[in-house]
Amino acid sequence: MNNHPVVVLVRGKLADTSCPFTIIADLEAQTGRGDDVAAAIKQTRVVELTRSEPGCVVYDIGRDADAPDRFVAYECWRDLAALGEHLITPHFAAVGGALGGLLARAPVLRILTPPH
Repeated sequence: MNNHPVVVLVRGKLADTSCPFTIIADLEAQTGRGDDVAAAIKQTRVVELTRSEPGCVVYDIGRDADAPDRFVAYECWRDLAALGEHLITPHFAAVGGALGGLLARAPVLRILTPPH
């Protein structure tokens, strides 16, 4: 199994790694760098490419209309293995590289599981 730090974090939150789950990632650009973050997301085509992955149920990144340096990624995955596959794709690496130095801090992740 993938030992990427995000996989390790999510694995610790799931009762069953074969079930769907959601990640909400809060990203904050350095002050005044929101346009650069938006451009990096667009240029790497991470949203479009991630949506085409077989294990991706939903993937979107939105920009806060009231705070243009804040972004939220909303991700739903078929299972933990699908997330692990996503984290080793070239487009994930590309957006990570493009965002390097633009974010004020590491993204804050919330893991949501079905209520049943």
